[in-house]
Amino acid sequence: MTARLGTLDQFPPAERYVYMDAASVGLSQKSGAEAISKWQQALADDGTVAFDEQAEVDCLDGLNNAAAALFNAGTSDIAVASSETVLMASLAWAVMPAAGTNIVATDTTHPSTIYPWIRVAQTTGAEVRWAHAGDDLAIDADELESLIDDRTSVVCLSHAEYGTGQTYDLKRFADAAHRHGAVCIVDATQSAGQVAIDVAATGVDAVATSTYKWLCGPFGTGFMYVAPALQKLNPGIVGWRSHEDMWDFQADRLVLPQSAKRFEFGTMAYGTALGATQAVNYLLEIGIERIFDHNRVISGRLRDGLQGLGAEILGPGDAASRSATVAARFPGKDSAAFARTLKDRQVIASLRGDFIRFSPHLYNSSDDIDRGLAAIGEAL
Repeated sequence: MTARLGTLDQFPPAERYVYMDAASVGLSQKSGAEAISKWQQALADDGTVAFDEQAEVDCLDGLNNAAAALFNAGTSDIAVASSETVLMASLAWAVMPAAGTNIVATDTTHPSTIYPWIRVAQTTGAEVRWAHAGDDLAIDADELESLIDDRTSVVCLSHAEYGTGQTYDLKRFADAAHRHGAVCIVDATQSAGQVAIDVAATGVDAVATSTYKWLCGPFGTGFMYVAPALQKLNPGIVGWRSHEDMWDFQADRLVLPQSAKRFEFGTMAYGTALGATQAVNYLLEIGIERIFDHNRVISGRLRDGLQGLGAEILGPGDAASRSATVAARFPGKDSAAFARTLKDRQVIASLRGDFIRFSPHLYNSSDDIDRGLAAIGEAL
């Protein structure tokens, strides 16, 4: 039997529920949540006495260091902001793919991954090329790669697709992009925290993520790796933090930092960065590879059990392209009504389209999976 890696003292709801919904909102690591509350209370009690300018710098530096360790990057290659979406939007306007070029993406990617690029393409006249999924929602990786040619400017991927959890070989697609003079941009919101990401080994040009899913952190924080070659670009979003000396308040100049910090732009809910730092460091102490191995065992048990109950499993058939997310249709069942039935039985998953998405994580055990499968069987 596979025991949970994340302890109940850090993830108390895992005792009350069969919580398999990390792809929607991961359970918050308790020490991180407490750090946010402590910061907010100190600010309420003492204002800038508790949170002065140096503290404002230090709280983001902590997350910068944790993110660099997570991605095997340098600290100067990390930018912190309020979400993946704003970072991706700023990057899209910075890259600004030109008319006559194309952006390669999948039609199963999350809107926040590709909408920024579509918006820029509408302005510049660039084309978006789509790899289309079949009824099983799986993307053919060969077909996806075949879309990349000498006119490609950007390959934009969700490392793990939000619906099915299908993952892509980042080195393969970064290499393919670079052979044609394009950049490979990655949204890791559905992979960071459950699948190892090594930017040095894969050669990807940028990786952005929010922290409230598999990283077990809060809403309101995201970070992005930016390769040195892209650190010369002009960000699409700028603010007072964009200047190389952000405390030198002058409106008549803007000198961008010579690092990924140029993609940081404004005031944010800084306490969430403290919570995210705690959560990311907690996962790093356990080890992302260890979490991946754990999640593969329990999600495989879930997958096999659902198939035994007659469910149709969506996404790729090969194990190498799967993460911990398991998407399933239940023949003869209305997915929306069935998802509500499962919630009533304390089995927490998400309705996505016409299927139910299960996403167990490090705080789940094989006993959780068995309890969940028993409840699903009873509901069926």
